[in-house]
Amino acid sequence: MNFKFSLLLCFIIGLFSAQNLKVMTYNIRLSLDSDNENAWINRKPEVVALLIYYQPDFFGVQESLFSQMQDLGNGLPKYKYVGGGRDDGKEKGEFSAIFYNTEKLTVEKSATFWLSETPEKPSKGWDAALNRICTYAFFKDKKTGKKFLAMNVHFDHIGNVARVKSSELILKKAKELNPKNLPLVLTGDFNLTEDSEPIKILSKNLDDSFYHSKTKHYGPLGTFTAFHINVIPKDRIDYIFVKDFKVLSHRHINDRRENLLYPSDHFPVLAELKF
Repeated sequence: MNFKFSLLLCFIIGLFSAQNLKVMTYNIRLSLDSDNENAWINRKPEVVALLIYYQPDFFGVQESLFSQMQDLGNGLPKYKYVGGGRDDGKEKGEFSAIFYNTEKLTVEKSATFWLSETPEKPSKGWDAALNRICTYAFFKDKKTGKKFLAMNVHFDHIGNVARVKSSELILKKAKELNPKNLPLVLTGDFNLTEDSEPIKILSKNLDDSFYHSKTKHYGPLGTFTAFHINVIPKDRIDYIFVKDFKVLSHRHINDRRENLLYPSDHFPVLAELKF
């Protein structure tokens, strides 16, 4: 009787845990030789090791060049990705791609659009300094059959008008793409703190997982380090926004490499969500 009860309990626990999603957003810093000891060739093994350790069900990356996409793909055989480079929608320029665990999720539809007045083609929007993109995917959980929309972005670092318009465009696209009103996750490096107008626009329509977690946020309050290991970051510019998900936990991961340097100039943000 006790053995059967234990089996039933394990089944129930497994069923509920299967309904949870581990989500991460991670600006991995583009590959630049001028970063010297923080160059990608030195950081790559430990970025991959971090992702293997935390095992997100899906994660959005920012600043990743095509060569880095290949490195992540080779280091994470359970994962595939959707998305293209911001310069041509294929291999040129930085990616704002979404990697997903193929053992947990399947992709039903995906695409990339530009944060501009002409989102359907490679373009620079408003007063932005660079092309900026949003990659999205409709996922289906293999075990539960539940579906949701994931979107991943990297906002411009200069254009104030572009960042306001980008927030408005993302909300508009989320509504247009998702007429069934499936649960939504928006990840990204927004290059903005929470007191800015673009973040306020998003926070009025979506839940900032930092504030909606059932458990207290864990880790430093900031996410951008600029590789400075002796300064506690105060600026939170990387976010996970959700709609129609419960947020079980929220963390900024400040793990260090073997040489005590950071794997990137941003901390990855990790949240556990429940349908």
